[in-house]
Amino acid sequence: MFSLDEFVFYPGYGVCIVESISAQKIGSSELSFYNIRVMENNAKIMVPVKNTLEVGLRLLIKEDEIQKVFDVLEEKCVKRPFARKESWNKRFNGYNLKLCSSCLFEVAEVLRDLYILKREKELSFAEKKMFEKAKHLIIKELSTVMNRPETFVEEKIKKIFAGQSQQIAN
Repeated sequence: MFSLDEFVFYPGYGVCIVESISAQKIGSSELSFYNIRVMENNAKIMVPVKNTLEVGLRLLIKEDEIQKVFDVLEEKCVKRPFARKESWNKRFNGYNLKLCSSCLFEVAEVLRDLYILKREKELSFAEKKMFEKAKHLIIKELSTVMNRPETFVEEKIKKIFAGQSQQIAN
């Protein structure tokens, strides 16, 4: 169960805050809802308490997991072989499943794989949007957990990718 004013991650939307827990009568039964606000755009979402697992609502990662996210970004090989061989729409579908999951490590895989692909060829419009969304989701969650500005996390990610580019050039 989540508490009031607790930060949570909602797949596809990113970092949210639990503003209240309410009960509403629907038909003959009464359901409890988390009333959350998306930090990015102040959108409000009601999530049935009993459906939190199904929708992927989760607490933000712990501080000791931050390095694991950076480790995923630093991996040099693409785990999914379709990333280079398949058409952009097949890649898009595979990556979209990861982006909509509640696992930040999978979101980091999408960002890393698309960055590697971006070095080899131009990304499609949809892939570019996906790249930016993955980057944003990671930056927002890590900066919230680290209590640091988003620019700090973005710079760390840029350094990781710059290091990968230099290693490939050598």
